[in-house]
Parts: sequence; structure tokens; C-alpha cells
Amino acid sequence: MLVELSDGCEVLMQRKLPNYMWWELIMKTAYWSQVLVVVGLLMPLGCSELTPPISQEIHSRSIKISLPQRIEDLAGAWEYKDAASEGIITLNAEGKGIYEWEEGRFETLSLDNRTWTGLWVQKGNDREGGFKLTFTDDSLTAQGKWWYTRIGDDKDPLQPGGTFQMSRASSLPKSVQ
Repeated sequence: MLVELSDGCEVLMQRKLPNYMWWELIMKTAYWSQVLVVVGLLMPLGCSELTPPISQEIHSRSIKISLPQRIEDLAGAWEYKDAASEGIITLNAEGKGIYEWEEGRFETLSLDNRTWTGLWVQKGNDREGGFKLTFTDDSLTAQGKWWYTRIGDDKDPLQPGGTFQMSRASSLPKSVQ
């Protein structure tokens, strides 16, 4: 019960309750605090059952992509980019493929650790050369250089090559898709 004093303050006046009522009040309070603790501990478990299952598509995005170890691991679509052009090269299980620029052909010779080496041929402008790429930490991109080994009849061309990069056209290698 609240009683107002002459200075405007309110004071709570306690009524004396019989001992059995105090015990009952304590037990009720203790009971509910225990219930709240148990509910609080069990809630994350119950909520996890309410979470909808992750679809296979979403789950597949969380798969860690590893560094290609064998030439077969390169199979699939790759985005090619250099200073002059860009396009898609689709490689087969032997690391070979074609691209549109000048009727290009791409051939993997080796894949050792992080280094990818090979040859390219462009029938449309009668040129061919080699390349050497190194995979970045994300294992989806390789960066490196290309060079000429032949331009027309010249088998020792002085014309320099350039730099380029190859990136998986999709986020997953073909073996995981």
C-alpha cells in the first residue's frame, strides 16, 4: 500500500503477511524464474527446427572450391580477358577448347601446383603462341602472360604478347555442378 508523506514522497507500507504466504510467494517466483531459464535455454533448439531446410542450390554455393589439381579439373566454361579482348573458352576434360576471337583454339599442356601452361592458335589471323598462368588464392582465377611463337611465316616474331586472366564463368567447377 502506498502512503503519501507531507513532503510529497510516497512510501510503500508493507503489510505483514503470514509466514505461509511469504513461502508461497517465494516458491511461485522461484518456479517462474526456473521456467524462464529452461525456456531460454531450449529456445535455440526449438527455433532450429523451425528454420526451413537449405536448398541444394544454396548449399552448393557454400562448398569450398579447391585448387585444380589435374587437367580434368579445368573442364568447363572460363572467361578470358586481356587488354584487347574478352570472351568465353569452354574446355573439355583434356583442357582443350575453342573461342570466337579469330577462330581461336586453346590447349592445356600442363597443370602443376598453381601453374597452368599451354598453347593457343588463331586460324583467323594465322598466329599461335603459348601461355603461362598462376592461380590466385580464390582458386577460381588464374593470371599470367601469353606470347607469340609464330605470326604468319615468321617463326621467331619480335612482337610482344601481353597479360591476361582466366576466371571460371560460373562459381563452381563442372565436376561440382
